[in-house]
Amino acid sequence: MKKMYLLLLFLFITSTVYSQFMQAGISNRLYTRLQNSTSNDQIKILVLLKDRVDIEALDMQLYQMNASAEFRAKTVITALMDKAAMTQPALISYLEEQRLSGKVNGYRPFWITNFISVEARPEVILQLAGKMEVDVLDIDAELDYDKPVAIEPAAGERVASSEVGLKVINAHKMWEIGITGTGRVVMNDDTGVDGNHPALNYKWRGNTSSPWYHAWLDPAGGTNFPSDCDNHGTHTMGIMTGRAGTDTIGVAPGAEWIAAKTICSGNGTSNHMASWQWALNPDSNVNTITDMPDGIGNSWHDPTGVPSQGDCASTIYLNALASMEAGGVAIVFSCGNSGPGASTITRPKNINVSLVNSFSVGNINGNTSYPYAINSSSSRGPGYCGNTGKFRFKPEVSAPGTSVRSSIRNGAYSSLTGTSMACPHVVGSVTLLRQAFPNATGKQCLEALYWTARDLGTPGEDNSFGMGFIDVWAAYQYLGKNICRQQNVIILDNSTNYDTLNFSTGGTITDVNFTMGALTHSKTGDVEFSIKSPAGTEVILASRRGGTGDNFINTVFNDSAANPISSGTPPFAGSFRPESPLSVFNGQSQMGDWIFRVNDNAASDTGRVMNYCLTIRSNAPTGIGNNNSPVSYALEQNYPNPFNPNTSIRYSIPKQSFVRLVIYDISGKEVAVLSNDVKQAGSYEAIFNASGFASGVYFYSIEADGFKETKKMVLIK
Repeated sequence: MKKMYLLLLFLFITSTVYSQFMQAGISNRLYTRLQNSTSNDQIKILVLLKDRVDIEALDMQLYQMNASAEFRAKTVITALMDKAAMTQPALISYLEEQRLSGKVNGYRPFWITNFISVEARPEVILQLAGKMEVDVLDIDAELDYDKPVAIEPAAGERVASSEVGLKVINAHKMWEIGITGTGRVVMNDDTGVDGNHPALNYKWRGNTSSPWYHAWLDPAGGTNFPSDCDNHGTHTMGIMTGRAGTDTIGVAPGAEWIAAKTICSGNGTSNHMASWQWALNPDSNVNTITDMPDGIGNSWHDPTGVPSQGDCASTIYLNALASMEAGGVAIVFSCGNSGPGASTITRPKNINVSLVNSFSVGNINGNTSYPYAINSSSSRGPGYCGNTGKFRFKPEVSAPGTSVRSSIRNGAYSSLTGTSMACPHVVGSVTLLRQAFPNATGKQCLEALYWTARDLGTPGEDNSFGMGFIDVWAAYQYLGKNICRQQNVIILDNSTNYDTLNFSTGGTITDVNFTMGALTHSKTGDVEFSIKSPAGTEVILASRRGGTGDNFINTVFNDSAANPISSGTPPFAGSFRPESPLSVFNGQSQMGDWIFRVNDNAASDTGRVMNYCLTIRSNAPTGIGNNNSPVSYALEQNYPNPFNPNTSIRYSIPKQSFVRLVIYDISGKEVAVLSNDVKQAGSYEAIFNASGFASGVYFYSIEADGFKETKKMVLIK
């Protein structure tokens, strides 16, 4: 039979379809598998299509427009789903025909990136390689989890206790100011979770606010209640969020959890990708994000493939990681337990797309005194694949992973050692940061943990500790200075008085009004409030002295009164009412991006800076945004982009001109005319309402006195 198959293969590749055979890239490991197959073997593969969403470009656009978490998730998920729906039908039809003939055992389409998992005979795989729409074929590899290198007994439930590693990363400082992960969700992609464990049972979303299938995924077993085929998943989940009574074992004890049981029977790559895809939209509703996890712990690796032969990481991993990152979810890996040799980092953590992709965590012993030692078993860098220089360092950071006490099955506890115990410390930290900064993405949270890690080992980043061990409190302060805690967009018409502003989303523009959620002053010291104009000028509005535990509620801060702090229950709302226009803002355009800044200058060195951002734009269909005539012709990028259903297009003309502003669909057909007349010199804004148009790429083009320019925009419904 083997000889017959080899003969058929030889005839196939020497036939007239040889050039088609070369259309798709076949991974080295799949090629080896085909060479060792018989004609009747059913091989599990992943088929990646060429036509995919440019997820990196979409991600960049979402950052440029300061997209909210809700808009980001909906935009990314919809784009991915639409691409799969538009491009997969022909291939699915072919696979169904082959299934009916017995040559395909089964197939499953995915949208997390545009691929289909297939179990098929070698002849079908070769035919798939010849299809123009197929980009890459790879093995649907069986994965393995990063098994602990030591297992020790541990005490049961304790009273008024928190684990030492949680203090090492300064999680307790976050708890002291009320940030425990409340309202957020964590997830692991692991051996499952014991849903009855007292440190976890009341936190499972299937027991709190969701149907079980929005909170539990078991691709191989099909169960509808959380269970664990090992102790591993229950242990890692405990480190993320566990708490029984007053015994705190989790970084984010206020968070809820969901889980995917993938590391058991049927531990294929496709099951892990199914887990990530499900996590982007557990409730199948693109308009909700409360069901999505902030981060996912991944303590598994791909044991097949040889990087030196080009098998650095499956293209599926690369694309799926980019999709999860764009959707706002932090993907965190344990770096492996294959140390201490160089370049022992395991796949797919060995890739280096960016400083935090893929993000892997090393294992330090947090039970000793500072400086903490790296565990000898923790895998080392440099990474084999991807970028050069700083990108090659692995792991990215380290966290406590030696003799970490956490939950295991049957309500018990155990102390385990491995990078699998370090990884969930990062996931829990991301969750704390997301509670404080709901519109920060998972990527931004990982970057904050990366840049604020406390150095260990060789000065600077190295291939044992990475940047050092994480400090979630330092990351919190970092985000406070660099990320908008809240993003508001208000639209003004042309008659608005721009001398004063409003941080609400509607109403008369008379005050600087803001609603910030809980802001509890944790130390005795001054709290300073300031506002920064689009031109970059910043002025102090007020400074108030507070005491430990003070909240700021409905307090008016004008430019002269010394109003006392009002204590009460958050959210904190207030306003600044200038007695006269601020002279520092006179003559400056007030359209654009403003920052309302709160600087909590505590008496200690743990002060916080929090930014609340406001974008002010006009909705006037025509008109001059300011009284200064433009010096040149210009066409700006539409805002928002992507959009649904309205977007604004701004343009400027330096002199009276005949202006034609036209919308085209992707085929070049003219579908709307926004301007076709003479305009006076000035800056204008046109609104394009696409209620009657289908999702897709559109172009807008301007012609004015010889000036021509065209830009692209994306409608997503």
